Amino acid sequence: MGTASGSIERAAGLARLQSAREPVLRVGVRVGVSSVEIGSASGLLLSDAQTGYSIGAVGPGETLRISREGPGLSAYGDQLRDAGIVHVLGVETSGEAPVTIDGSPYRGRFELLAIEDSLVTAVNILPLEEYLRGVVPLEIGPRTREELAAIEAQAVAARTYAVSHLDGHEEMGFDLFGTVEDQVYGGIDAERPESNEAVRATAGKILTYDGLPIRAYYHSTCGGRTAAIDEVLDRPAAPYLQSVSDRAPDGSDWCSISPRYRWSTVWSSNELNGPVRDELARMFGERTRALGPIDGFRVTDHTESGRVLSVAFFGPGSQFVLERLDIRFALREPDGRILGSTDFDVVSEADGVFEVHGRGFGHGAGMCQWGAIARARAGQTSEEILSTYYPGTRLSRVY
Repeated sequence: MGTASGSIERAAGLARLQSAREPVLRVGVRVGVSSVEIGSASGLLLSDAQTGYSIGAVGPGETLRISREGPGLSAYGDQLRDAGIVHVLGVETSGEAPVTIDGSPYRGRFELLAIEDSLVTAVNILPLEEYLRGVVPLEIGPRTREELAAIEAQAVAARTYAVSHLDGHEEMGFDLFGTVEDQVYGGIDAERPESNEAVRATAGKILTYDGLPIRAYYHSTCGGRTAAIDEVLDRPAAPYLQSVSDRAPDGSDWCSISPRYRWSTVWSSNELNGPVRDELARMFGERTRALGPIDGFRVTDHTESGRVLSVAFFGPGSQFVLERLDIRFALREPDGRILGSTDFDVVSEADGVFEVHGRGFGHGAGMCQWGAIARARAGQTSEEILSTYYPGTRLSRVY
């Protein structure tokens, strides 16, 4: 996405926001699955969402299995044997109890979509503020009232991200994935009193730059300095997503309280030619045959803030050069997790064993969540936290 097209999309999202006041979001909570199970302690009302016609009802506590039937969907349960073939099935609760999807409760209502390859997508439709109640505690983790300013900052960042991604996956029938593809969303089970309070306290507030919602990226731990967005992700530069120092007045880094502030990883030759090579094969396909056995890797370039920009994997036949986020996916930890960050040094290459020491966790752009938590503990407000990590932005109440 270029800078111009990104601005156009964010402007369109803001127009939808202003016309609808608090927007109603469409969140893909199950995307491309073989079937889903729906139910409610209050019972369900079913409809053909394309025509508005009622299909039937499901009694309290009963469940339905929704799957593909030819080009459409079919629903089967204890009482309702077949709801008929529809392409978009509307589902809402008959009373106060929420709708459950595969046993997990969610606010709002649902649409079940028939998509390609004989699969099903479940879309949760609910107001933005209710969505945030299931996002904020999962994105920043369980926190205390002492850290409320950090939770409020997270609520504003998550709200801004959602607003800037309205219609983000329109071709798939929803705005946002309910996963790390966008923001992790857990529905009612994820909600906590402190994060609900933070969502209420910041209701309708987003960060803007030149009148548009910003791209509110955030990450776990910066390791001492955040990164400019174009250093770590294949995204255009932005004046509010520049490298920012996380140094505290006492000379320590605010995010040094993070359990992922510093880390190290070691790969043997077998691991480089096992999980790492498997990931390279997934990324490059047949071209990895030219590489032959992986002899090792070396850092070939750094970003202005000191992070690794590119890494070359070399073998007897060839080499592959990866940049930015691809490095973290290729250099997986021996347990399969992606590499903590691209802020690392290769400290040993002895006897076919490669060891790196790293700093921070996540892509490194935007708000450092552990830095925000430490700043909140020290008495900084959510406004101070946000203005530090997103310099030049304005906190605006848009509904």
